[in-house]
Amino acid sequence: MSLWGQILLCGVVGALVYCGLYVWTPKLVNRGVPLLFSFWFFLWAPVLLLIPLSILLYWIDGGVLSLASFVERFRLTPINSQDWLWVIGAVVFTILFDQLLEPVGKYFARKRLFAPPPYLPAPFNPLKKFSIPPTEFFHTPLRRNGKLLAWFIPLHLIAMFSEELMWRGYMLPLQIELFGSYAWVVNGLLWAWLIHACLKWHFIGMLPGMLIAPWIAQYTGSTWASFAAHAIGNAPLWVLLWIGVMHTPTTKVDKGC
Repeated sequence: MSLWGQILLCGVVGALVYCGLYVWTPKLVNRGVPLLFSFWFFLWAPVLLLIPLSILLYWIDGGVLSLASFVERFRLTPINSQDWLWVIGAVVFTILFDQLLEPVGKYFARKRLFAPPPYLPAPFNPLKKFSIPPTEFFHTPLRRNGKLLAWFIPLHLIAMFSEELMWRGYMLPLQIELFGSYAWVVNGLLWAWLIHACLKWHFIGMLPGMLIAPWIAQYTGSTWASFAAHAIGNAPLWVLLWIGVMHTPTTKVDKGC
């Protein structure tokens, strides 16, 4: 796949996600579909299709349909102990810079051109206050709602693996042939500014995380390493949801006179 083909693929996926968040989700919500399902459907549907698409592109390129060949081409090599240190360091780096750049995201979110969709709740909308423990997630009550975690976390993991399989497993090796040691920069910028164009208020704050994943993949030679950094970086959301599910609100007792 040429560079223009890569740009086109990233642009199409980014456009589908953008339209899903800004156009199609509000339309479904207006028709009575719960925000939780409409939002995550349009966010994840184009992403989940990347798994069969990446396999199809691999086959079109002449790839052999065997597990060993697939693992080698997509660089699904195990993570060694040294790589895990880089993964943990990448997660800390991403979280630190995400917090440092949070005011930048809030600044752009107040600008009409970069504003997030009005329905978007905290913590995804930087202009809305997020309380801990959370009581709801996309207007869905959390308390004792273990079913939400039971489907949300596995689907979230599959969506992240799908992204890593395509952008780091399939596309990054092609970019290494074109750009050598700077391929991770090209990969990260396409991932941030085309695929994640829907997060337009976060176009600066997202850069550390969007660049560190392809760097990890290129440096370690392992797509599993970038997947680990991607998944661990998103794990705090699962923890917050779990706290909301398990939290039991305290009630004040009026002792009277």
